[in-house]
Amino acid sequence: MSERAPIRIASISADPDPGWAWLRDIAGPAFEIAGRPLDWHIYSMADRKGRANALARWRGARALARDHQETPFDLVVSHGPWATAWTQWVARPQSSAAKHLAFSFNFTDLPSGLRKLLMTPAFQKTDALAVFTETEQRLYSDYFRIDPNKLWRAPWGVAPPINAPAGDSIEGEYFASLGGEARDYGVLCEAARACPDLQFVAVARPHNFSGLDAPANLKVLFNLPFDDAWSVIWRAKAAIIPLRSRETPCGLVTLVGGMHLGKAQVVTEAAGVCDYLTNEQTGLLVPPGDADSLAAALRRLNAEPALAAKLGAAARDYAGANCSEAQTLAFFRSALERWFA
Repeated sequence: MSERAPIRIASISADPDPGWAWLRDIAGPAFEIAGRPLDWHIYSMADRKGRANALARWRGARALARDHQETPFDLVVSHGPWATAWTQWVARPQSSAAKHLAFSFNFTDLPSGLRKLLMTPAFQKTDALAVFTETEQRLYSDYFRIDPNKLWRAPWGVAPPINAPAGDSIEGEYFASLGGEARDYGVLCEAARACPDLQFVAVARPHNFSGLDAPANLKVLFNLPFDDAWSVIWRAKAAIIPLRSRETPCGLVTLVGGMHLGKAQVVTEAAGVCDYLTNEQTGLLVPPGDADSLAAALRRLNAEPALAAKLGAAARDYAGANCSEAQTLAFFRSALERWFA
């Protein structure tokens, strides 16, 4: 047992589970840095109904601030840009010499106006911000005038989303799309309409299909439980990730999850995607908003099952080597060693 003082860490997120602490869980109780164990303290910015509104964020940050004033933390880990901003505004970790690591620093839509004005100094004061693509390193450095040396490239490294399928099986063979963040389901509707002999399933959020007229060969499911949603991808012939623009730095959760499941994927060529997927090797890339190219790629995979299997196997190998929880833990260890070794 280590005799050195533990590294006191506060982890704060908007996850509705008050005990959620991913980095703590993958590190495990035996994890040490220079003989110092980690002493975790967990805070949530979600209210009792699981919502992360301004009041809930303030309450979570205020609880962290009170504990930090009583016994200072060595490190604060915030998950997501909103948690990062509120932690800086309310808790001000550096006031007691703590380091602040912003993990999962990613925006679907960049803030503008007053939000940008308020968030910018908070992000500039944060000691390090972990992003998952090189595109985001450049984007956030320019947009928020953050020192580029503070934007650290981390892998999106996770465990496979499921180990076996669950839920009821959808009849017949189909191509599937999963996710609600920055998606362009209009282009999927058009591609499905152009391929009337193929079947499609989309697992999305209600707002994704607002105003859209899905064709008869596209089955739309909303808000499925996690295991059931990923089981749709597990059973699909291939997966589709239609993103709304070339500048969209989103979709990595679904992309890497599908790679872990060994799925061939047709993905919009968008910011950051090429950090993980290589066209014609671990998946197929198509231009944004191009229903004809998407339909052609899907017809190709349907006609060439050997190609789909080859792409899926290569994707699984890549994800296993580069996008595992072990890779995330290695990144976290390097951050701790930089500050506390």
